[in-house]
Parts: sequence; C-alpha cells; structure tokens
Amino acid sequence: MEALIDFRVLRAEGISGESFAGLRSSIGEQYTQASPMHSIEARFGIDRGRWISPEPVQSAVGWMYRANAAVAQFRVDGFTFSKVEPYTRWEEVFGEALRLWRCYVRAARPVQVSRVAVRYINRMRAPGPADLRVYLEAPPVLTHQIPQTIREFLSRVFVEDNTRNANAIIVQALEPQVDPTTISLLLDIDAFREVALPPEDVSLPDIFEQLRRLKNDVFFASITERTAEMYE
Repeated sequence: MEALIDFRVLRAEGISGESFAGLRSSIGEQYTQASPMHSIEARFGIDRGRWISPEPVQSAVGWMYRANAAVAQFRVDGFTFSKVEPYTRWEEVFGEALRLWRCYVRAARPVQVSRVAVRYINRMRAPGPADLRVYLEAPPVLTHQIPQTIREFLSRVFVEDNTRNANAIIVQALEPQVDPTTISLLLDIDAFREVALPPEDVSLPDIFEQLRRLKNDVFFASITERTAEMYE
C-alpha cells in the first residue's frame, strides 16, 4: 500500500513551517500539488470543580508536495518521502527520497539527524474464509475453549535487532470483512534506528540499506510460502 523513508532531525534556530513554502521549483515540477501542514494542540481538564477546555492552538509545521503516487513532507522536525501504489523498486524510491532529502537539508539546515526509518505497509488479499495459519506464520492463537472463527484482529510487537543496532515495530491485522469470499491482511513493518549524525553523513545510505534488509527479513518471516507464492 505504501512505502515510507523517514528522517527525524534536531531543528535549527529560525526554521519554521513557512521555511518550506515555495520549494516546487527546486524539488521538481512533477510535484504539482503543494499544501501547508499544521499541528493542532488541544487541552482539557478540571479547575476548581469546573470543566475547562481552552481553544486549540494551531501551528504551521511544514509543507507537503505531491506528484502522482509520491508524497514529500518537509517539516520542522524532519523529512518523509512516501510512495503509494503502484510500488516500483527500492532503488527508485530511495533514490528519489535521497534527492529530496538533500533539498530538505539545504532549506532546513538541520543540526543533526536523530532517527531514520523504513516503513512498509502491505495489504494482502487472499481467498477466505480460511485458517490464518495458511497465510501468516504467527497469527493470533486462541485457547480451545474460545470459538476459533476470527473476524478481525490487531497485534503490535516491538522487537530489537542487536546485530543491526536497529528496532522494528510489527503490526499485523485482519481488516473487517466486506467480501465473504476474501480476507484482507495487513502487515505493517516499521524498521528504524536512533542516530546522532550530521545531515550529510555518508553512512546514511548504508544505514537505510540495513533497515531495508531488516524489513525484508521480518516480512518474509511473517508470511507463509503459500502467501509468497500468491505474489510471485
């Protein structure tokens, strides 16, 4: 469904959301749609027995640029490039992300890169109803006293990979059934590493390659041979 390349940074003094307005000429004319990004902060509570809810505070955090199936987010706290369907190849997606990241560095002058991530959100449709063990290596397990027909589920696991000095958040879900003859499985893998690197550090591409391999290892370990064969 979507592949994301994400950089988080320590913000430089004087950089605001409006620092990323008007980047279209420098990032490429193919990014025909541009829109501001805002964050909204809301608070509520009780003061001396009275319910209080101040007006939400809205602030500009960046600009979003779109080009067909690609989206680039230039924010005060980092840069994210995402490619939605149809997905092409890692080399193409990461190459474009790296090109735009350099544009971000010129505009934002970040102090430091603090986190990098590769996230892939996969939707797999399969004939159903079916035992989920046909498609997933680690579906939810129910005790025999519980009815075994699962209509929906959601699991989230945080794992550490000490060999790569990285982490991964793995989300598996069964979406609500619309077609009784089909099931829709989601496998969302977010592989990331906390870092403290200069924005133009030459090791960044290699770190992203390691994260991609971690993501791939998790993906293929999570699905069965049957599922893999459906998408060969």
